[in-house]
Amino acid sequence: MAQEVSGGSRGEIDVAALSTIADSVRGTFQTVEDMTHSFIREAIVQGVFPPGQRLNLDVIASTLGVSRMPVRASLRQLESEGLLRIHPYRGATVSILTAPEIAEIYDMRILLEGYLLEQAMARIDDALLDRLDGNVGRLEESDDLGARLDARRSFYQVLYERADRPRALAQANHLRSSVGRYLLLLRVDEPHGHQELMEKLRARDVEGAKAWLTGHLAHVSRTLQEIVA
Repeated sequence: MAQEVSGGSRGEIDVAALSTIADSVRGTFQTVEDMTHSFIREAIVQGVFPPGQRLNLDVIASTLGVSRMPVRASLRQLESEGLLRIHPYRGATVSILTAPEIAEIYDMRILLEGYLLEQAMARIDDALLDRLDGNVGRLEESDDLGARLDARRSFYQVLYERADRPRALAQANHLRSSVGRYLLLLRVDEPHGHQELMEKLRARDVEGAKAWLTGHLAHVSRTLQEIVA
């Protein structure tokens, strides 16, 4: 059983999971601040710091082997990204999304990702389709929810990068990450069916692909709203 330590008002924190994330970020960033930001963000996205968890600055600092200063700076940055809320007397807690907030996020995702999909369609070639097929294969075959979510993120990243709209892609990724942790924590599995999307991509069917994407995101939005409500 993994060793646990107190992390705040929401219970215990899995030290082993934190150590794994810390090992994955060490040596991959030029500054301590960037490493600390990535560490906390990954712990939130992976659910090690669940919604409502109050963060213990000493635990974070000691796990990474840094001072509290870069931790505080990272918390402020993560608050601006919407992943944390900093309270004057309670410290920093992981944001909890309400049903209306989830609805808004998915409405924005439908608009942004529909735009990215439309822009990418004009630049699709056979090599890209082969890469996407590989992602779909991993997505459909894996029995692990975390692995399927990773394959999904990779699929859309590869597809939307072809749109050559980096600002829109950055916004779409921000929205995706803000709800992605809920999919994992609440064990919400987006339905299979990406082969249908691949058929529309191969046929260069822009409207059909956008309609599939809209229906797909709307379904997940409704599921998450029902759960958190």
